[in-house]
Amino acid sequence: MRAYLVTMILAGVVASQAHAKLVTFDYTAVVNKTTRYGASTGYATIDVPLISIDGNEIAAGDTQRGSFTIDLDTPTYDWRPEYQTVEYRGSLNNIGSVSMDRSGYSFASEGSFYESGFSVSNKPYGDSFSFMGSTFRKATSGHYGSESMRISLGDTNGDLLATDAPPQSLNLAAAEWSQILYGYSPDANGDSLSTWGTLTSLAVRPPSPVPEPASYAMLAVGLLTVGAAARAKARRKG
Repeated sequence: MRAYLVTMILAGVVASQAHAKLVTFDYTAVVNKTTRYGASTGYATIDVPLISIDGNEIAAGDTQRGSFTIDLDTPTYDWRPEYQTVEYRGSLNNIGSVSMDRSGYSFASEGSFYESGFSVSNKPYGDSFSFMGSTFRKATSGHYGSESMRISLGDTNGDLLATDAPPQSLNLAAAEWSQILYGYSPDANGDSLSTWGTLTSLAVRPPSPVPEPASYAMLAVGLLTVGAAARAKARRKG
């Protein structure tokens, strides 16, 4: 009986993941500038010709690309109810990535209940959407730090979004401005490094025709459930 209950609980967890309503956006962008902040700059943010992360150089003009996924069932995060932007936090499915074409450097955020999510603002005087993702890591140089990304876009006429609900699509052509910010902190010198860019393309990724791993997991859980029930029935007869 205990094994059966455990199996059913596991089935519920897997089912919730398998039925999550996820939308993935693929993007490309161009780096407009790179900045440094820390003791070496007198704790002022300054523009620099390039930054180097674990030996990978990134400079203005570089192409970056990646994706971000939002969970349409992410709950609202009402930690500042007077704020007009609706914050969505609390799902591990909100993740993103950044990859630099020239250097090959890449970053992928981790799902976090409070460190990853997105915000939506739908107002007559302007709409905006912003995705945030971050992760902690140990660099090849041996020091610990964090990486983060933020993708934002908006307009001043209210055409980008229809509601304050999580968007199932985003039309870059309707946006009057866009920005992608990538941050790395700290580097070997203890400074924070950042790239600032503009989106050049944004599209919803078509759903995959191949079953997701969670679907296979649900099948396995189903088989375990049937097996557990059969064994329990056999024990009762014995």
